[in-house]
Amino acid sequence: MRRTSIISLIVVALVASVMPAGQPVPGTYGNIRIMAAGEPNDPNGLPAAPAAEPHQVWDPATHLAAVWESVSANLASTLYNPDVKPGQKPKVAERSLFINGHAYVTDSNGLVGFCWIATGALARDENGKVIYDKPKENRAGRFFWMPTHLRKMTAPGVFVDEIQPYPIMSLDVTPDANAPYPSLLSRVEWSMYALVTDTYKTVDVPFQASDQWTELVPGLEVLVEKGTLGANKYEYRIKARYDTGKASYVPGGAVHLWPGEAPPQAIVTRIDVLDPNGNSIPGQGGGGSASSSGSGAAGNEGTGTSSGTGTCPTCGTATAIRFTLALDAYEKEVRFALENVPVPLF
Repeated sequence: MRRTSIISLIVVALVASVMPAGQPVPGTYGNIRIMAAGEPNDPNGLPAAPAAEPHQVWDPATHLAAVWESVSANLASTLYNPDVKPGQKPKVAERSLFINGHAYVTDSNGLVGFCWIATGALARDENGKVIYDKPKENRAGRFFWMPTHLRKMTAPGVFVDEIQPYPIMSLDVTPDANAPYPSLLSRVEWSMYALVTDTYKTVDVPFQASDQWTELVPGLEVLVEKGTLGANKYEYRIKARYDTGKASYVPGGAVHLWPGEAPPQAIVTRIDVLDPNGNSIPGQGGGGSASSSGSGAAGNEGTGTSSGTGTCPTCGTATAIRFTLALDAYEKEVRFALENVPVPLF
């Protein structure tokens, strides 16, 4: 039985014009300003969401920032050798116009995943006339990729956790064939989707091999197959089994939702290794790697595996494996608006 997703709306505004010199104000990234739907300065002029609408906690202004990086224009035409292809008519000039950029995660709290495929776009020329207005079909559903964390050492013994930006890839704003080529895009609008949650749950499992399955939430169990420690090294291997209608096990990967499908009630987003004080051992520095995979089986039965290894001065004190789960996740439509976009000229 297909379930219906709950989708709410937020707005992200991108302004291509240069802002005055100085530090960016809250809600900006360089010359980009983020606005929630219904704000007085919202250029979309959208009314505020009804007070009764659920899931109003996650505010894009404190979680996302975006920037355009390039505008690509192409003009192509083809002529054919009449001796090789007699009667073949030349192809008339074909135009294409694409925008590329990145969406930065300024606060990952509540963000389960982000789908970087635009669902549609509207573009206006320098006179404000609409030259492109097309929705994008979603027959294959959406892949919500979880934030990718990159740990960098900024000073001896000092590590900073950086979240890699999501690409805004090849946003198609190619003018309609009968529309004049623009000298400027006065406004571009499009939508993308985020998978977010208001509630997290953590479950700690002893860092040791066991033949007993542990229930993280109803419909999801894990088994620690291997948990070994050395003076400066740890290693683990985990098996998971779950009801695909209730849970998802792809920590660090992507959650796929078919059109109209609701997210599972519980999504494993992260696996960590803790010391006796409950602190993350990987978070204290050193090196390591981890990988996970999950797959469906017959019916609603899913299986997954996770493994990891690391080296650090305190690895020999690892006591627990922590599973972080996002509960009752829901989709948020993120609307982007970009103004005064320069266009390459031929």
